Amino acid sequence: MTDVRLHLDDEDGRYRAVAEVEVPGTPEEVWDAIATGPGVEAWFVPAEVEPREGGRFVTHHGSFGASEGVVTAWEPPQRLAYDEPDWQGPDTPVPPWNTEILVEARTGDTCVVRLSSGFLTGGDDWQDDIRGTFDGWSAALRNLRIYLTHFAGLPTTTLLVMHEVPEGLPLPDVRAASGLDRVRQGDQAQTAADTPRLRGTVEDVDDKSVTLRTTEPTTGIVELATMEWGATRMIVVRAALYGPDGPAVREREQHAWQTWAAELPTRQPRRR
Repeated sequence: MTDVRLHLDDEDGRYRAVAEVEVPGTPEEVWDAIATGPGVEAWFVPAEVEPREGGRFVTHHGSFGASEGVVTAWEPPQRLAYDEPDWQGPDTPVPPWNTEILVEARTGDTCVVRLSSGFLTGGDDWQDDIRGTFDGWSAALRNLRIYLTHFAGLPTTTLLVMHEVPEGLPLPDVRAASGLDRVRQGDQAQTAADTPRLRGTVEDVDDKSVTLRTTEPTTGIVELATMEWGATRMIVVRAALYGPDGPAVREREQHAWQTWAAELPTRQPRRR
């Protein structure tokens, strides 16, 4: 992906994943997207944000549960930071996981968003965990750019399917299975007849995922992906549906995607 820049910051042993993207909007508009619950849900995950230093910053990650954080810096509209002290569970002694988001105004009503996530100290033993966040933060900031470019201010409805692939079954190729195995970024595309219907513009594609900015079944961002975390292997359908019809579309489409993901590991990959 060319629009999100990523690197690892290991200066002074801090160990942090750093992602940066240029987005449209004033600092105040961008702040609304990164520092409110509805704003964060529009590009990342459902969240609750208490707008003050010392406030709660809670993010919800489907079957992985919720992550509880505390706001450590609140400087609108330039800087937000929060700590997640129990990111490995309440009984595991770990250093707090710190995330900082900076907003820098540029000319022409654009801003650079710089997200730095990891450890301020004591992160030496957790380098693999930090590198493991690169794909997630890259996708999140890509979605932030898409949201602010095309859907800013619209209400968001989150649709999330996470199906764990049973041991002994292969991790499927979601691109081939959905008929999107030959698309490229910028293409107009639609899913195959035996996949719940998506139509739109390909925003991102790699060997494990494809992301569309959709016009059908409604306006939104939909990602089909597989992921592996330790021994866990999952099929993930993640969508941000924008506009007032989002709840009705989720109600109509959720079961279809759950069925598709559950059946996928037992099917042969589609070939064209």
